Amino acid sequence: MESWEINGYTLEYDDESHTYIVDGVIVPSVTQILGIKFGNKYAGVNRSTLERAANRGTAIHEAIESFCKYGKDSELKEVHNFRFLAAYYEFRVFENETPIIIAKDGTPIAAGRLDLILDINGDTAIADIKTTATLDKEYLAYQLNLYRIGYMQSYGIEITQLYGVHLREDKRKFVNIPVNEGIAWDIIDEYERGKQ
Repeated sequence: MESWEINGYTLEYDDESHTYIVDGVIVPSVTQILGIKFGNKYAGVNRSTLERAANRGTAIHEAIESFCKYGKDSELKEVHNFRFLAAYYEFRVFENETPIIIAKDGTPIAAGRLDLILDINGDTAIADIKTTATLDKEYLAYQLNLYRIGYMQSYGIEITQLYGVHLREDKRKFVNIPVNEGIAWDIIDEYERGKQ
């Protein structure tokens, strides 16, 4: 069980059950909230294919985190392509796997962890790494806007830019995602209505 103190709250994460707990209360993850609109995106995919893809995605995320934190290189093409994107777009990663809590009316309602916090041209930005065959920009827009609210609430730092980092074999894209706080609150409201 991992634990963090964030903005007066204690956030715990149980990796085995993928459960977030804020001050002793289980809250949904950002991914669970997104499920209200997008369902299980991979429901029709063969289990072994899904497992292989998930393992590869995890390996890529971990290799990129090792590169960002320790300068450790990797044989993975995706890490090479990530380094290329960082140099080309002149961004610097200063946090990986950052925990956040989203609150509504002073009550924690969700939690999650962000892939990347970037410094890009002196601004703080959030980015998410995707290793899927195609980049779902609509999903990414909802996800990153939820993360943006959580990060700003958790750490009091303004986020003005959101990005998708799409890495898949030879593919490498750094995609700007518009800030739209309204869609994030809309999906939170939709999720809460669905629970009633």
